[in-house]
Amino acid sequence: MRRILGHVTTGVLVLAIALGGCAQPAPQAPPLSPAAPQPPPPLPAPVKKLQGEIVYGMTSDPVIFNPILATDTPSGFVNSRVYQGLVRYNEKLEFIPYLATEWSFSADGLEWTFKLRNDVFWHDGVKFTAKDVKYTYDAIKHPDYTGIRRTDFRPVERVEIVNDYEIKLILSQPSAPLLSKLGIGIIPEHIYSQYEIGRMREHPANHAPVGTGPYMWGEWQKGQHLVLKANPNYWGEGPWIEKVRVRFLQDEMVMLAALENGDIDYMGSVPIDDLHRVKQQHAHRLFFWEFPSNGYTYIGLKQTHPILKDRRVRQALTYGTNRKELVDEIFKGYGTVINANLPPISWAYCEVGLDPYHYDKARAVSLLEQAGWRRVGPDGIRQNDKGERLSFGLVTAIGNTRMEQALIIIQQYWKEIGVEVKVEFYEWSVLLNQYLDVARFEAYMLSWSLGLDPDPFLFFHSSAGVDAQGNLVGFNDVEYYNPRVDELLELGRTTLDPAERKRIYDEVQRILNDDLPYVFMYTQNLVTAMDRKFEGLVLSPLGPIFPELWYIADPR
Repeated sequence: MRRILGHVTTGVLVLAIALGGCAQPAPQAPPLSPAAPQPPPPLPAPVKKLQGEIVYGMTSDPVIFNPILATDTPSGFVNSRVYQGLVRYNEKLEFIPYLATEWSFSADGLEWTFKLRNDVFWHDGVKFTAKDVKYTYDAIKHPDYTGIRRTDFRPVERVEIVNDYEIKLILSQPSAPLLSKLGIGIIPEHIYSQYEIGRMREHPANHAPVGTGPYMWGEWQKGQHLVLKANPNYWGEGPWIEKVRVRFLQDEMVMLAALENGDIDYMGSVPIDDLHRVKQQHAHRLFFWEFPSNGYTYIGLKQTHPILKDRRVRQALTYGTNRKELVDEIFKGYGTVINANLPPISWAYCEVGLDPYHYDKARAVSLLEQAGWRRVGPDGIRQNDKGERLSFGLVTAIGNTRMEQALIIIQQYWKEIGVEVKVEFYEWSVLLNQYLDVARFEAYMLSWSLGLDPDPFLFFHSSAGVDAQGNLVGFNDVEYYNPRVDELLELGRTTLDPAERKRIYDEVQRILNDDLPYVFMYTQNLVTAMDRKFEGLVLSPLGPIFPELWYIADPR
């Protein structure tokens, strides 16, 4: 997750056997008459060879090229091409082998055994082995680790090396979400072990990464561009595109202009206002596809804040926001209002029992008055009996046009019920380093990009908040605490039956819908554009995957 596996051959084999058992002679086509035109000869298969580059557009620079420390989407983009995990997902959203070749579980679910590839090399030529996997997972579990992944690996009691290409995870309790967490990139032991775990953020490899993936480090000019180069010793098929280039652009509209001018080849989300025109004008050159976002946009509300800690205030802010109008106005219907923490694409999405929080200005005002904000000052902002104003700050990232539009409208909605919100925009790295990753804010607006498992432990469990030393140890930066939610999230992680997990997460969603640690806003459908010169795309319900298989076809 960011702030924007089993074997797959069995089914194929069964299908092949079934087809072979019922094969029938192919019907013969009638002969062509002498006057009939001959069909054109079949096109030759495209020739794949290493060539060219693909250019992406982004509005924010990455922060850190270390998969166990990174939390932002730009860094994740680079890390996913440079590093590899034990598993990844395919076009059916099934987990499949990556650095692992196969795995098995003991009957009680407490011992997981992974066999590893024996033909993988780090980009500096050192052989990949089980000690790299053990080092990565042990680093995450280390008391001095400063990232936010520790709770993901809490069920792992220890990591044992069987041999250079086999490893065992010994669990303290069964863990349903753990397999999805093993997609996190493995980092090289021979490089990072030079520093103490507590000083890992200082390692120079965080800005010149060495991985095992299909692409390797090239160069980075902050605010300008970043380049990755094809790994010539990659163990798998590909890569077929010689360079991956990212151009950093001021905002989405500048990025759209770059797409239309041919200066970038790929745009992850075409602005909805321009979508119809861009499709009409560029259909000959660009390929478009729509897919639902596995995530959602939200406004995080600090639960320890003197104003926002009152649930009635949080509920008033939600009733006082016409989220349906926002979706219709900004996304032209390419979105859905949500009322809890899972989007409709999730198999654990709760469909019943949630308050829809339809826009109700009168109810919002009533809740604020119940919370003690009864007077309205001459500036239209509510006050309590002490004369304190109902005002707080909200931080967010610069560069997201639709979020900026939404916040302008939200400020007006809230002013109409007597609430002042002061919005401040920051560069992405500043927002993370000075506000979100240190949990120092009053409110903020962003989007979550979620993983495939519905487990929201890192977002809402009390242990994923701020520890006794003041460090954020998960994604619970709003410092939400509910004992029943803690209990359910722990149960959801140890329950292996999907139906029972669904019931658990339904209850979690109903509680969050009532407590509102966030103003849950919406999930949107993304329309991605890509130059038609690229072929070999593998599309999943969440967008294109396996970028090492993409290629630029030679003219036929």
